[in-house]
Amino acid sequence: MNYLAHFALSFPNEGLLVGNFIGDHIRNKDLPTFNKDIQVGVKMHRKIDYFTDTHHITKELRKLLFVRHRHLSRVLIDIIYDHFLAIHFSSFYQLSLKDFITQVQALLQLNHGALPPSAQLYLKGMIAHDWLAKYQTVEGITYILAKMAKRSGIDEIEEGTSSLIEHYGKLQKGFLQFYPDVMHACTIFKNSIPHLDT
Repeated sequence: MNYLAHFALSFPNEGLLVGNFIGDHIRNKDLPTFNKDIQVGVKMHRKIDYFTDTHHITKELRKLLFVRHRHLSRVLIDIIYDHFLAIHFSSFYQLSLKDFITQVQALLQLNHGALPPSAQLYLKGMIAHDWLAKYQTVEGITYILAKMAKRSGIDEIEEGTSSLIEHYGKLQKGFLQFYPDVMHACTIFKNSIPHLDT
């Protein structure tokens, strides 16, 4: 899952949200420098990634992309899942996507000083370029993949848009079957942490 899903699955707990945001930006040895809720958020981020990567629906959807994209299929599925979450957001949550993004970005800005430098830069770009809202459209996905290609130097990432369009129906159906499962798994995880204010 990419950032939008991680935010949605950890919201509204502030520590979990921050932890899910920085999960790819810190090393295990740095975890003790953060408060308990942020540490749990980082662990939650990694559990979400593992759950997603090993889920049978995700595996089937990656097969659609693997022939063309090979190892990049894993990255593309994460972006594609956020696309379908963005367009179906109101089916899963009471907040509108616009209001959700506003609240999430405000919480992250409040915790700006606690973020690793790389996450601070990412947050700045996320807000300036309205990345989370861009997930709603195919054009927005094209923009996001182009930015990823530029940052990584892997031009082939940009080809993901054409595969999204080609397999749109199957990918959307798979996401709509998968997402309730990861929501349920995250509810169980959060309920297992007694000190959390969810």
